[in-house]
Amino acid sequence: MSDNAASPSTITSAPTSPAISAPPGAGEAALTDRQRRFVEEYLVDCNATLAAGRAGYSARSARQAGARLRASPHVRRAVEAAMAARSDRLGVSQDRVVLELARLAFADMRDFASWGEGCVRLRPSEELTEDQAACVSEIVETPGKGVRVKLFGKQPALAALARHLGSREGGGKGAGRGDAGPDAASGEGTRPLTVVTWVPFPDAPPPEEPEEPEDGDGE
Repeated sequence: MSDNAASPSTITSAPTSPAISAPPGAGEAALTDRQRRFVEEYLVDCNATLAAGRAGYSARSARQAGARLRASPHVRRAVEAAMAARSDRLGVSQDRVVLELARLAFADMRDFASWGEGCVRLRPSEELTEDQAACVSEIVETPGKGVRVKLFGKQPALAALARHLGSREGGGKGAGRGDAGPDAASGEGTRPLTVVTWVPFPDAPPPEEPEEPEDGDGE
């Protein structure tokens, strides 16, 4: 059937993954073609509504169908099995995800720059540790103006890390303007950390010394 063609956003290995099938179990029903396609598409962005739409459900029914499929025990187990198989193939574990989030969440601007009166000085890239370098999102050099270094969002990383560790504080009302909320996987609501800008300042001329008062002795 035409559903076998992967959408452009589908990960390369998902459609042919042998893990996408109903896990063994007493009386467990096999996945239908549409359910199997839903599992494949769900691995792309973990969004049940979008996955249902790409699996062939209409836009009107995709949300309801996605919720129903995610609630189905054998579909849910197939999703879990496919995710576990993908993690094994890529060498990605929950521990590694938490480690990466912690790198971003606890980034310290003082590791990347020093500042004082007159200028901001960036730390050379060769002096950054692996953890520090992983926090850098973007580097832009503008001739005549300086270099801009942007770090990944700190608040969204804190919120996601709190959810991974089972804390409710990360997604509550007090999480701040940068809270990624329930759509953290989509990237919505993320805000970059303060942009560091280094602009070379021209050397200021030394202040003039006050003139010595003339002696009052006249000739």
